[in-house]
Amino acid sequence: MDKKSDLTFSIGEVSKTLQLPISTIRFYQNEFATYLNIPKTSGGHRRFRAEDVEKLKYIHSLIHEQKRALKEVKSLLISESDPVLLRRDIDLLLEVFEKLTDENIKIRASINELNKRVLLLEEKKEKEKKKFKIF
Repeated sequence: MDKKSDLTFSIGEVSKTLQLPISTIRFYQNEFATYLNIPKTSGGHRRFRAEDVEKLKYIHSLIHEQKRALKEVKSLLISESDPVLLRRDIDLLLEVFEKLTDENIKIRASINELNKRVLLLEEKKEKEKKKFKIF
């Protein structure tokens, strides 16, 4: 292994790097234990690898920047690590996409139909105006 992959950080170092309170990091570790899986030393101290720091950043982004609920984040993280669940999520998204595409087609057709009706009414109005101008 190279030295970079062996490099670990204390919770204090991670807190400073990510500008997150230690309590938030501990909360994330408890809530997302299977996703994070932070190793501890024989003395019980957490030792974060670079990949763990990236995972914490990702969790924080989902919760605070994308404003996702904890339950949704947990579900997302589980599906990302499980190919069967990921396939299910993709299938659901494709189904929703298909339905939205169908709705979009119907809406566009309705808009075109309304546009035709408006044009016909405007033409009819113009013809009636011309009729009255003759007299």
